[in-house]
Amino acid sequence: MDAGLAAVIAGASGAGGAALAAFGTSFAMLRQAKIQRDSAHHLWLRNHQQQAFEELLIAVRRLKDLLSGPNSALSLATRADGSVDLTPFFAEHEVRSAAVAAGVARVALLADLVTGASAFKVGMAMSDLGLAELRCKIASPDAPTEDERKRLWDVANTASTDFALHAQQTLQKV
Repeated sequence: MDAGLAAVIAGASGAGGAALAAFGTSFAMLRQAKIQRDSAHHLWLRNHQQQAFEELLIAVRRLKDLLSGPNSALSLATRADGSVDLTPFFAEHEVRSAAVAAGVARVALLADLVTGASAFKVGMAMSDLGLAELRCKIASPDAPTEDERKRLWDVANTASTDFALHAQQTLQKV
């Protein structure tokens, strides 16, 4: 009877040890899966942030190029009465402004608050600059003065530089 009891105790101890080992293995596997998941998400986020930051900076550059471009390209669209048809310019301005707005929205979704706010400032500065340059192109009576235009260009350039720095810092943290 003592040998039978010893065998039962030994069997129970072995089963308990096996259960404890299985639990430990399961726990370690779950922990490893969480680490891999977090790492994969971290990499996914960084890649998408980098792409969004790059797209916004390209959109800003393209809009600046359009706004600063010479009017000689517009002279190709001269009407029969000698006036300049600004329709192609306005259409291109709308496309490029929409690209900036989309870039700002994407950055705001993917970035931290500081970088998102910086992207928003770029979007606002580019919008203000674009409207001012459009008023100049159509010779509006409320067109900005040369000093005001220079100030708007400075604000836009500063905002885009600040955004690039925040984006770079964000990517270095991630």
